[in-house]
Amino acid sequence: GDPIYEEVKKLSNELARLGVDIVTGGGPGLMEAANAGAVEGQLEGKGRSYGPAIHLPSEEAANPFVDKVFRHRTFFSRLHHFIRLSSAFIVFPGGIGTALELFMVWQLLQVKHMKEHPLILVGTMWPGLIDWMQGTMLERGLVSPPDFDVIKVVGSSDEAVPIITESYERWLQEEKNANTGTDT
Repeated sequence: GDPIYEEVKKLSNELARLGVDIVTGGGPGLMEAANAGAVEGQLEGKGRSYGPAIHLPSEEAANPFVDKVFRHRTFFSRLHHFIRLSSAFIVFPGGIGTALELFMVWQLLQVKHMKEHPLILVGTMWPGLIDWMQGTMLERGLVSPPDFDVIKVVGSSDEAVPIITESYERWLQEEKNANTGTDT
């Protein structure tokens, strides 16, 4: 009954119906919501549900909605695998693990070690973080104004869908062109 859980589930369902794969850490909470939405969306689409899980004493098994589980012993290998599987990133409110993943992806995009993948922060948790970064890090010259162009902060998943849809359609076109040897 948690509104954010339901929002994540609905978003993943919509994306899976488009054929987008959903990748989470495979754990409980919002990760479970994303995987559950993906499984429901598979009935109409081709999206799959992945879970690069970490071995933790408090989490013995992946949630039941993961189609394919990958077991990792370290956060480093899990995060690397998670990033390699993904071509867009939607970040909902979370804890330290969420922050770790967010900042790793943001840095890889910032230094162009990844193609331009959407990095979307959803909800009311993020504007305070961005304000703090701009008021301290930007003011001290530790980040540059273009570093903030890498992210999109949106109020709800409804605002994230068009961003992901456009990115996914662009990716499909690139794949089609690569297979036919044409450019757009």
